[in-house]
Amino acid sequence: MKTLVIKYLTDSISDEELLILKEWLKKEENQEEFKAMVRQNQHLDLAYKKIDPEIAYERVSKAITKRKVSLQYPVIFRYAAAVAILLGISIALYFSLDGGYKSYPIAGGSQVILELHDGSIEVLDEDKEFVRNVKGAKVAIQENKIIYEEIKTADTALSYNQLTVPYGKRFNVQLQDGSFVYLNAGASLRYPTSFANADSRQVFLDGEAYFNVKKNQHLPFVVNTRDMKVKVLGTKFNVSSYHNDNSSSTVLVEGSISIYPPSEKISSKDGMLIQPGQMVTSHHDGFTVEAVTAENHITWIEGELYFKNDRFEDIIKKLERHYNITIINRYPELNNLRYTGRFRDETISQVLNTFKANTNFEYQIKDDVITIRPYSQSP
Repeated sequence: MKTLVIKYLTDSISDEELLILKEWLKKEENQEEFKAMVRQNQHLDLAYKKIDPEIAYERVSKAITKRKVSLQYPVIFRYAAAVAILLGISIALYFSLDGGYKSYPIAGGSQVILELHDGSIEVLDEDKEFVRNVKGAKVAIQENKIIYEEIKTADTALSYNQLTVPYGKRFNVQLQDGSFVYLNAGASLRYPTSFANADSRQVFLDGEAYFNVKKNQHLPFVVNTRDMKVKVLGTKFNVSSYHNDNSSSTVLVEGSISIYPPSEKISSKDGMLIQPGQMVTSHHDGFTVEAVTAENHITWIEGELYFKNDRFEDIIKKLERHYNITIINRYPELNNLRYTGRFRDETISQVLNTFKANTNFEYQIKDDVITIRPYSQSP
């Protein structure tokens, strides 16, 4: 078992091994042994000096997912989400990205969390009327979404908040400029609390979000993702850029947007201009543009799943986010099969049964983990 713990600490553990480790940790004596191993590891590698053994145990016991959680982070990683972990909510890992950072929500979390610019963490629930900072000052209004009120006077410094949505949930935020952002399951958005002292409206996205940007000819709105930058003055569009997806895409609903490579600075230089009803997709060698029905790509706002000729491997990721589950596929031949379909109120079993009607496989559900196997193979 020590080998599995080492694999977990070095981010080399497989999904199956992670499940075995969690099962082993159900016994109290094994929990203490695990924590002792983490303490011992701290003496061997200074990279672990900030890791609390209790937090390490909480992570592995709650996070059974394909998003493996390493405890050996570079110095730039921060641990502001440790409090959230102890509360049993989504885990977020942060790193610098053109002045921004991302969080990677982990399956199993159930709460929307907001990290304020002062480092404090708020758990957003329906009972709270306001979001407050560590000093108790009101930061924003909460009405099953976050609303930032318009600020008339310029701030002395640009400060950022970060909103992280767990799997199985969606959440909305109204930015200080009046723009609306609808975040899909597993998404994270870093954004300024005020644009009053900025030369552009820059936000940083990991995941999927629909933007309804308030028009401002003098202050461009820029969405930064892993694979592209999207520049607008005021329009409606959808961006999907999950860290574990093979590519990113942007679909324009109305107006116009300009697309830039992620490393390119946005200045007077024109980017790739996209028209309504077009989707731009990132590739390792650039971008491609195709005509689509834009409405099909924003049905998730109403809780609908839509697939069009999607690979089963990519569908699995969407199902995990939508239903807050983990899917282990032991039938890799399915990965490249493509499906088209639309689901709204169906359970995960009903969705999988629909796929089964056209493909020969079986599945088993245990807690929040689904294992897919060839039909003739016994568990």
